Amino acid sequence: MKVLYVITSTDVGGAEKSLVELVKTISPLHTVRVVSLKHAGPLAEELKSVGASVVSLEMTGAGLGCVSKLSTEIKAFQPDIVHAMLFRAIEFARLACAGRNIKLITTPHFDLSQKPLWMRWLDRALKSIDTVSTAESLSTYNYLRDIQRYPPQKTLFVGNSVKKSLFFKDNSMRQSMRKKNDFADEDVVFISVARLAAVKNPQGLLNAFSKILPACPRAKLIYVGDGQQYSVLEKQIQERNLSTHVLLAGEQKNINEWLNMADAFVLFSKEESLPLALLEAQQVGLPCIVSKVGDMPKQIEHGKDGFVCKSGDEMLLSCLLTELYGNSTLREKMSSYSLQKNATIIDSSQQYQQLYQQIIENKA
Repeated sequence: MKVLYVITSTDVGGAEKSLVELVKTISPLHTVRVVSLKHAGPLAEELKSVGASVVSLEMTGAGLGCVSKLSTEIKAFQPDIVHAMLFRAIEFARLACAGRNIKLITTPHFDLSQKPLWMRWLDRALKSIDTVSTAESLSTYNYLRDIQRYPPQKTLFVGNSVKKSLFFKDNSMRQSMRKKNDFADEDVVFISVARLAAVKNPQGLLNAFSKILPACPRAKLIYVGDGQQYSVLEKQIQERNLSTHVLLAGEQKNINEWLNMADAFVLFSKEESLPLALLEAQQVGLPCIVSKVGDMPKQIEHGKDGFVCKSGDEMLLSCLLTELYGNSTLREKMSSYSLQKNATIIDSSQQYQQLYQQIIENKA
């Protein structure tokens, strides 16, 4: 089987990381090519290392010329399956596949309900080109079916997942990472793993965290990730004299080690679908504080394995950070519950492997 993946970029993000894990599963058995609309990002080399050929279309601006380039790539590769992820990749793949006998799967990996009207209209207009549409979160699945009017028989829920071999609780990692980064055992470390973009609201998290420091002197906050907000956060940390409490770690590959050094995970996003970073934190057994967007309030049971707060409510977030800071027993209970709850997660890569086979055999 020949599988062609189309994605907007090969930068570091949830959709891109999902693609890498999917390619790891698919490439040993099939011929795989990845077409990135944008220039080659950090994950391009990783995709090559796990068996995929990678083509970058070097998209600039609106990138409408990429449709023709993508059509040429599809014609040259002659795939059995085209699988597109993220908005522009999906719409361009639909246009490139229109009127041709090509099996197309689309997976959004974003919350379409929060996007502008023209994006939702375009998605609705082109959705009929899909052979199968898959949603990585229940909120996206319901939105596609109920609002975008995707046909139920062609719309599937294939939830995001993380591999247990890559994310797991390890106390030795906690000790070595704390020593390496100059954190004491008694420090209570909050970690956020996300792109430093406005939609992730890293500034709101910094505001809430700074409020708790007078009452929580051993609290620490780590941002793992890079993005447009990095320099803004760096400036605010300096201006507020928070450098001894807040660490901008930048982009990191060993996410499991960083998660293991923390006591709790925080994702204060303005919009989400079902972020991989949250699933990774749960797999490590971290109590999680998340905003009430996308599938996050479905994934986190308030008071059991973490807390859910209204997006943008910095005061409530401060209260929840303080609660976890001062209650180690609660953190331990939440950790145990999270590990137990997530022990039976199904690998979505295997589900896609089965779906591809069913589509080829015309059973889906």
